[in-house]
Amino acid sequence: MKTYLRLLGYLKPYRTRLALALLCMVLYALMSAVSLGMVAPFMRILFERTGVMGQVSGVAGLAMQSDRLTGWPEPLRAWAQGALLDARPLVALERVCVLILVALALKNLADYLQAYLMVTVEQAAIRDLRSGMFSHLMQLPLSFFQESRGGALLSRMTNDLEFARASLAAGVGNLVKDSLTLLGCLAWVFLASWRLALLAMVVLPPAAVALVAIGRKMRQRSTRAQQRIAEVSSIVQETAAGVRVVKGFGMEGYERNRFDQANDGYYRAVVKLRRVSAAARPVSEYAIVVVAVAMLWVGGQQIFVNHSLAPQQFILFVTALLSTISPIKSLSEVNANIQQGISAGERIFALFDAPPTEVDRAGARALPRLAHGLRFDQVSFAYDHDKPVLENVSFEVRRGEVLALVGPSGAGKSTALDLLARFREPTMGRIILDGVDIRDGTIASLRSQLGIVTQETLLFHDTVSHNIAYGLTGVDPDAVIAAARAAHAHDFIMRLPRRYETVIGERGTRLSGGERQRLAIARALLRNPAILLLDEATSALDTESERLVQDALEQLMRDRTVVVIAHRLSTVQHADRIVVLEHGRVVATGTHAELMLAGGAYRRLYELQFTG
Repeated sequence: MKTYLRLLGYLKPYRTRLALALLCMVLYALMSAVSLGMVAPFMRILFERTGVMGQVSGVAGLAMQSDRLTGWPEPLRAWAQGALLDARPLVALERVCVLILVALALKNLADYLQAYLMVTVEQAAIRDLRSGMFSHLMQLPLSFFQESRGGALLSRMTNDLEFARASLAAGVGNLVKDSLTLLGCLAWVFLASWRLALLAMVVLPPAAVALVAIGRKMRQRSTRAQQRIAEVSSIVQETAAGVRVVKGFGMEGYERNRFDQANDGYYRAVVKLRRVSAAARPVSEYAIVVVAVAMLWVGGQQIFVNHSLAPQQFILFVTALLSTISPIKSLSEVNANIQQGISAGERIFALFDAPPTEVDRAGARALPRLAHGLRFDQVSFAYDHDKPVLENVSFEVRRGEVLALVGPSGAGKSTALDLLARFREPTMGRIILDGVDIRDGTIASLRSQLGIVTQETLLFHDTVSHNIAYGLTGVDPDAVIAAARAAHAHDFIMRLPRRYETVIGERGTRLSGGERQRLAIARALLRNPAILLLDEATSALDTESERLVQDALEQLMRDRTVVVIAHRLSTVQHADRIVVLEHGRVVATGTHAELMLAGGAYRRLYELQFTG
């Protein structure tokens, strides 16, 4: 229940509306009890005055006359006898009908109000929970996303949250309303005949034990079903994202089979879950029916043989007992919903409990715009403690310089940029900006100085202008156009159907690779960063696109501090300094000419690319 209590904590900000909803539930249960209590006076008025009930049994009829409204509380019984039973039959009947109408009107009004209030409360709580999940996701490190399947995260944000919503609605709304209604029905059951009521209670405990066992089994099977739908979501997302590769390799059949297996696994998990949950209603209903039949037989004995029970009291008893079926059914479903909600909550809070790394240190201050330079000081980093990716890396780039990182794949070049942008934190050492460890500054103030252009340009399903101005507010449209012109993107944008207002599709799929790169450069130009990070920005382009992108990059690099990664050494020959990495270590530093003269790793890389 610890997980469920944590879910309930999201209702606290809305306790006023929740309290009003609970009051409406109390009124609903009270009016249900009042309308049920009208059974006995109605039967007395309708039949006793005409002698119908008196003819059931002479002795029973005498008992009715001497013991009117047996079991009612004294003040209520006195009022009912004076206002209803002692009045003329038609007047009494009219009064009972009016009371029933008023009670049912109040009951249904209270039911509507509590349903509306509970919807606002539960949806607000789920909105806050969803918002908190997304906010927490934004603070998690890159490693979390690299190790998690996108479909599984999507499933937690959709399916698991829906299960959590249902459990909150059932746990608070139905649990309170149906519990109070059940108590009202049981109160009339005991008032009508406490002996029969005690006998009825003998049958209920076994049914309750069965329902608890069903609920425990449901939680286990609900967890499996949620895991299966997460697998289905992941396969759909992965296939949609990589559809070009799937079709290019003729793997449509393979992906269909993979999806069918996951889909069939979800089907089997849900069928097993529903098979268990379907048992909750019949078990609870049949238990009540068994009790009711037993009570009919025993009550008949008391009326016809022992003459110890008035007929109208027996009818009230049976009516009240049968009225418990609906709330008991609902409460059995409440248990099922709560168990599913707990299972979903465990998955949701597992995400919440993943430790965030993108948080500012205590006392962190805003970093001023770069004035002097950046320095890696004995920086080491490892994903696994025994496998360092970078080891004691030191180099410096002064303001306005272009520094290139080169080396074979796996040398740690991209990791160095990730550390500079604080996507990851060094295992040892520090990165210094103008004499200040960047971890002593706020993440926002650091990244506001960065412009990042990578090989895989991420664009959003939005307009061209919004993609260029991403991360900025109140941008002048003329500034967007100027950035696009500088990035050599304006001409192709003007050929789009709606020009700058054209929606370019998810990940910019309606554009070519070179066009996407030029939009990314325009975005960086508009941001006007002090530090520019370029990671293989032209490696995936054809010759013509590379020329256009390279021209745009030259515009972007002008008067900026640049750290660039490139496999094509021809693109970094004019860098102010080149740092050569091998196996996570700096093995050489210098200009292109100096490194060529010195030989070693850089010259080997150069000759591999240009020989022949």
